[in-house]
Amino acid sequence: MVATLLFFILLVAAVLILVLLLALYLVPVTVSAVADCSRERARATATVAWGIAGARILVADEVQVLEILLAERRIMTRDLGEMMAEKPEEKEKRVEERRPVREYLDAAGDLWPHIRRILEAVYRSLRLETLRGDIILGLESPADTGVVYGYCTAARYALWPAEAIDFAMTPVFDREVFEGTFILRMQIRRPLLILIAVAKALLKRPVRERLRQVSGRGVPGA
Repeated sequence: MVATLLFFILLVAAVLILVLLLALYLVPVTVSAVADCSRERARATATVAWGIAGARILVADEVQVLEILLAERRIMTRDLGEMMAEKPEEKEKRVEERRPVREYLDAAGDLWPHIRRILEAVYRSLRLETLRGDIILGLESPADTGVVYGYCTAARYALWPAEAIDFAMTPVFDREVFEGTFILRMQIRRPLLILIAVAKALLKRPVRERLRQVSGRGVPGA
């Protein structure tokens, strides 16, 4: 009886793991962002969704919130200002433990072969669906406005064959202004392949030791 129950539990666990891995392989991660800027307001929303689960960040003039979504319904909300606020003692400790930039650059150089494989996995998985912008721009100098408009026009025609990308700029030469909208939507297909690349890197002892060293939690060879 005990052996049968144990076998049943192991079977259920194996099925659940298999279903999770299959979902990570087949269900893409959707990333979308919408930004709107005008004289009256500035507002940006970024959403990351996988299946029925997701998270959304909303940043407006006086609002900065993180929302956890389930089936596109908000189930939890957190204020980003409160989450990012540091207590005085934590801030002092972080300043004391701050490491030289050179150390991070050295660590990035040592870990670059593994980082490159992860980036390659991310690049192969990315699929851009929409990248659109409609900007009204006027700088202090009309000449600078014209230069920026020329670069934007050249870039627009260069990217013309890419149907997913559409960027338009309207120059204004008699006043300073920055208004417009920005829309981004892309998918990360087969996220399991990215997780496998990350796991392969973390399974190597030199990588773990280098990460512990740069994070201050250990030294090489420890």
